[in-house]
Amino acid sequence: MRKLLSIYLLLSWASALSAQQQPQYTMYMANNFILNPAVAGIEDYTDVKLSYRAQWVGIEDAPVTAYATIHGLIASDLEGRRHGLGGAVVLDKTGPTQRFSGTAAYAFHLPVSRSLVAAFGVSAGIVEYSLNTDALQLTNPNDAVLTKGNYSQLLPSIHTGIWLYSPNFFIGAAAQNLVESKLTFNSHTPNPDSKLYRHYFVTAGYRFPVNETLSATPSVMLKMVEPVPVTFDINFKMMYRDRFWAGVSYRKRDGFAAMAGINISPLINVSYAYDYVTSDLQKYTSGSHEIILGILLNNEGGALCPTNVW
Repeated sequence: MRKLLSIYLLLSWASALSAQQQPQYTMYMANNFILNPAVAGIEDYTDVKLSYRAQWVGIEDAPVTAYATIHGLIASDLEGRRHGLGGAVVLDKTGPTQRFSGTAAYAFHLPVSRSLVAAFGVSAGIVEYSLNTDALQLTNPNDAVLTKGNYSQLLPSIHTGIWLYSPNFFIGAAAQNLVESKLTFNSHTPNPDSKLYRHYFVTAGYRFPVNETLSATPSVMLKMVEPVPVTFDINFKMMYRDRFWAGVSYRKRDGFAAMAGINISPLINVSYAYDYVTSDLQKYTSGSHEIILGILLNNEGGALCPTNVW
């Protein structure tokens, strides 16, 4: 069919959809809520994020991901305990497949000491997986497995996470797809292992001042989903006067990324990332692009950038 189709079929369908099924993000550190529901309500304002990612530009039918998230504080007490609510809508499309999800999240933030807080979060909703076999050029048009047509399936979507944070560091862990629902697009689905697989993310970072106007934040993320080997991202970010930031990222067996952002005002911020591919796909693509527009609602303190996630 097209250049990406053979790759897609090998990784997604023929291997029983056991590769990483969640969308890939380069700038998850600019919106940790997209991976971990425990982040909901971590700041004193309502955080809105709109994002668009075009992956592997130059390859037809390559992944395209768009999302909208919102989360904020709904209640707190004198002991510093906080309650947060949030929601996310994600659309991820790759060739003939499409994944659309909508989830709502709740998080509870419990002070452990004067400078350390532990947050616990859960999100739940639905996810619709769709397969349009009309977009495929089948060698055998009468194939009983991939008969022509549009197939879709509604499944439960449940994620959970924890987030331990202080003014200088954070450690988080999240599990997605807790319900490993079966994927059966039609009655002829051949492999009982076709299902949603649990994804695990572990993140950590430390922020330290370089001087009065400059701070640096190294961070790392581990990603685990069976039967794919464990992979990781290593990131380094520098912030100038809480206004401008720039960073680099390395993803194991995939490539490098350059990132930058500007906090335009206490209301609006913008971030951008460019991924340079070092895998075998390099000969087919010029790279990937990702952009995030942030809106800080009810920001009565006038913060230019987040206090607890950075």
